[in-house]
This record gives sequence, C-alpha cells and structure tokens, in this order.
Amino acid sequence: MKNQNGLKKGYRERLDIATEKIINNTECPIPGLVVFAKRGSDTYHKAFGLADKEKQLPMKPDAQFRCFSMTKVFASTIALMLKEQGLLDLEAPIGTYLPSFNKEFEVIKEPTERETEVNQIPYTSFMSGKTTNLSYSKSVAKNEILVKHCLAESAGIGYDMWTDFDLAFNQPIFGHQFGVVQALRRKKGIGYYSSNSIIGQNSTLEEYCDAIASAGYLVSEPGTFSYGLGALLLGRIIEVVWEKKVGRFIRFSEICNQKLFKPLDMTSAAFFLDDGDPRISKIPQLYGAVANDTSGGKLEVMPYIDCLPNIDSLPNTVTTDQYQGFRKCESGDTGSCMTVDDYAKFYEMLLANGHAADGTKILEPQSVKELTYGEFSGINRQSKLAQAFGLTGERASFNYGWAVEPKTDKLPHCNQWSGYANNHGRLYIEEDAYILIFPQFMASTPAGFPVGDPMIKEPLVAAFLSEWC
Repeated sequence: MKNQNGLKKGYRERLDIATEKIINNTECPIPGLVVFAKRGSDTYHKAFGLADKEKQLPMKPDAQFRCFSMTKVFASTIALMLKEQGLLDLEAPIGTYLPSFNKEFEVIKEPTERETEVNQIPYTSFMSGKTTNLSYSKSVAKNEILVKHCLAESAGIGYDMWTDFDLAFNQPIFGHQFGVVQALRRKKGIGYYSSNSIIGQNSTLEEYCDAIASAGYLVSEPGTFSYGLGALLLGRIIEVVWEKKVGRFIRFSEICNQKLFKPLDMTSAAFFLDDGDPRISKIPQLYGAVANDTSGGKLEVMPYIDCLPNIDSLPNTVTTDQYQGFRKCESGDTGSCMTVDDYAKFYEMLLANGHAADGTKILEPQSVKELTYGEFSGINRQSKLAQAFGLTGERASFNYGWAVEPKTDKLPHCNQWSGYANNHGRLYIEEDAYILIFPQFMASTPAGFPVGDPMIKEPLVAAFLSEWC
C-alpha cells in the first residue's frame, strides 16, 4: 500500500527558495526551468526564470520541453504492452525482427599494451571542433544483440559524445571506442550518428537501423552497458511487430499516440511539430555553458548552438528539433517533446498501477512491476560507462529505459533518469511521489557537463525529499 503522507506545511515557499538559488547561481546561472513535484495529494508546479534570456521571455508552466532521453522509458512501456500480448520476446535476438542485424559485427576496443594489431583513425569532436587520432583494435562480436539489450542500453551502440567528454576533460572516463565507431561510420559515408544531432534526422527508423547494421561496428560486446541508440532500435522493432499485428505499417510516433499519449490525455505530447503548430511558440531556447578566462570562474551561459564550433561536416540540428516541420526519424531514445504536467501523467499512470485517470487500463499490474522493479539478468554492468554513472548494480542499474534504485535504510525505492538538456525525473512508486525538473541546459557543451547534477538536479531532489512528512 502506498504511503499517503504528503509534504510539510510551507513546502511551496521553501521549494521556491531552493529553485531560485539555481536561477541565481553566480557560478552558472540556469536561465529557466519548470518544476513539478508531488507526494500524496500535495503538488507543486511552477516555472522559474526565462525561456529565452536574449528575448527576455519568461518561462511558463506550459512550456513545451524536449524530453530527450526521458523518451526511452516510453519505448520500453510500449515494448511491455507487446510482451503482454505475446507479440514481443525480450530475450530474442533483434535479428528476429530486424533482418539486417542477422550478420557478424565487429567490436571496437581501446588497445591494450599487448595488442599486436593497433589501428588509428582521425576523429573530429563536435564539442571542440578539434581532430584527434584515436587508436583502436577490433574483434568479432561473440554475442548477438537481444531485444532486452535495447531496453537496458546494452546493445553496443553507444553515443559518440562519451569520447567527446573524455577528450574535452583529458580524462579516460568513458573510452575512445565511441568516437572511433563514429569515425568509422563517417568514413563509410553514413551520416546518421553524431550526438549533436541525435534527433531531427531526415531518415526513417528503418533507414536509420539498416544503416547501423550496414556499418557493422559496436562499441562493446552486446550485453554490456553502452548507453546510446538502443531505444532507437527498439522503436523500429515496435514498428515491425505492430505492422505484423494490424496488417499495415504504423509509424512509431502514431503507436505512441494511440497506446500511450492519447489514453493518458497527454495532449501536448509529440515527436515533431509541423510548421505553424501553436506549441512551437512554447518551446524554450536551448542553452549551454563555456568557460571564460576573464569572468573569474563564472561560466558564460549561451544558446547551445553558440557554444559549439561551426563544423561544416557536422551540422548541428539540435536547436531546431521538434519545431521545424515534419521529419522522418521518430527516435525512441530522444525524440519526444511535451509539457511537464503531461509527462507527469505517465508517472500518475504507474502510481495508479497501470490505469489512466479515467480508469482506462494502459499496462497490466505485472508490467508496471516489471517496469519499475525489474532488473535484467545477464547484463555486464562493469563497463567504464556504467561505473561512471553508478549503474553497476550495487546501488542502481539501468533497465527498461531508466534506472532503478532499490530501497535503502535512508532512501525509498526510486526510478529515475535524465535527458540531454539536464531534464530529470524521479518516481517514488511506493511513496505516491515524484519530481520532474525541466531546464533546457545542454550537457554536451564545453563547460556544461559538470553543471547538471550538482547545480540543478541534486539540490532540488534533496529539497523535495526534505519536505516529506
């Protein structure tokens, strides 16, 4: 039974103060954000700061936010619906559904001192614009990519930005194999992969996935946490399974609309907004940060596109995603946008054991339990990436499109994940509680990566937890 306690008297004023500290932070002032928090019958929904500081446009509670990687759990939810119907086997190889993946893949690795065959390839960083020669070795993949690997982001198809962060901070945190794979794909003339344009691509999911398969490179052995395009593959798998079910092709976005967004009355939710859509005017500017030697340690906050170098071969489309007309690629890993209160309706459905507000069943109770408590077996959670994100299974692990953090003596059970723009959500299903924090402040800027957790997410989560009765 869920805890029906709410929040302490005066919580609104104290949460206001905690959020205003983020807006007024002298080291890196975040232009604006929206916070939506709930426990029991007590709710908090408020906008702070500016949606566009150059135009001095205030942030509003109904701002239309890019959800980025907080889209992944939607794809996993649809996958569980198909599993309920016996239409999708999470343990099956993805080649069962995507024939182009019935092939041999090569795993790209950082070479060890004992390697006899070491290769090099130039890699151009989208964050710095600099080109670096990266060393690598390769071997034939021993394992097949399974459907569950897509949900657990262990398909071996990681984002190239992890190498960009290593190069930017001159530290071997994540590994160079992510950038090497990107460079090898670029060498083959396949241009789908840069993390500065991970959504907004003008290619269908089928074309995108077939291109990944055609390139034939993985950043790790399948089954190893390698965070990247797993949910994009999952979106295409869902399209294939749904077409077999209904006898005609239905786009991933429309499947999400039919089975999730419309039943939950998430009226603002979309993947792309056509030109002229009134929601366009509600989309905040994307920002990032760069270091300025003359500012005495204060980071300079700028529009995202101005934080990155202008590289002709690496077009930056992120700032125009979701509101420059129809595009073909509806990415299950990054592609949705909506208001924060509409995203909250997804959490409310899980709190209601799989039912929408009007009583419509969205998920079976067993699927809700699987989504919020399940931990996939057979996953290698000891990669550098898993260790860097604390997802080794000791305190948390990544499953079903988000992380699960089991209950401890000090903290309740939690499901949580973030998006590329430092948007963040935490669901406390046993406490009838959650918090959603939505700025549009990009981690993938030269000084933006270290900002998100300590300056935005952690202070607000701590402030919210401190208000529990």
